[in-house]
Amino acid sequence: AMSTDASNEEKCSPLAVQNEEKVRVFAKNVGNAPIIKVNEFTASSASTFSRITQHIQGKIRKSEAHANAQVHLFINQSFCPSPDEQLGDLYKCFQTDGKLIVHYALMEAWG
Repeated sequence: AMSTDASNEEKCSPLAVQNEEKVRVFAKNVGNAPIIKVNEFTASSASTFSRITQHIQGKIRKSEAHANAQVHLFINQSFCPSPDEQLGDLYKCFQTDGKLIVHYALMEAWG
């Protein structure tokens, strides 16, 4: 079904996420945020962005130096999606080379 509304199509990749939809997430540290060992993982496209925040924050808080770290996540190095945004939607609009690249910082780097 062709849509006459082209405004979304320019921003969003027409590639549908595969059936049991998993999104590949690549987490990249910014500034003084520590590098996490496993910086690439998959998550269900139905999960919300807050799951990614919890995942990355949980990993960083394992180190004593960052036990109380507040982690800020950004898409496209520019904006922080709302916590209930679905990964599948973010992926369709912002994926790069098949991955959703998420930058994380210990302070608000952008936006």
